[in-house]
Amino acid sequence: MNDPLVFDFGEGKDFGRWSIINDGVMGGLSESKAQLNDDAVLFSGTVSLKNNGGFVSLRGPMGNYDLSEYSFCEIRYKSDTDRKFELLIEKETPFYLPKYRKKFGEKSEDWQTLKIPLRDLEISRMGNTMAEGIDPKELAGIKRIGFILADKQEGSFELWIDYLKFY
Repeated sequence: MNDPLVFDFGEGKDFGRWSIINDGVMGGLSESKAQLNDDAVLFSGTVSLKNNGGFVSLRGPMGNYDLSEYSFCEIRYKSDTDRKFELLIEKETPFYLPKYRKKFGEKSEDWQTLKIPLRDLEISRMGNTMAEGIDPKELAGIKRIGFILADKQEGSFELWIDYLKFY
């Protein structure tokens, strides 16, 4: 079995080349930022539906990740909202091609640890679910991993992420 793949965030840790991609790429007006804060990354901002907008995302560095030997993803997080964020796993990066996703989130001042069986990921295309559940072998050759908020609701949000771990 492979060693776990861990993205551990926080001050003094390597945040790497994680970046923000918002609906501005399509003319939208949503705004977000990511900043290291204590022992986590704080992903925050405001979602706007103006100009056909409606999403914000925090995405990891491009790579060639083989997640096919892992069974679970674990996310340690807390949030100021009950809005549903999504773990986003991209085999192909063009926006119109299918992605693997799993919704999560609940308002909590305390840290929550979520364990996601990778076989429970959904296949979606442009935010629409195409299938529920995947063959984990499909998780070879992943290009990028990240988080997205695309719930078609305007307003502000704060999501703290301590770590993301595949095992």
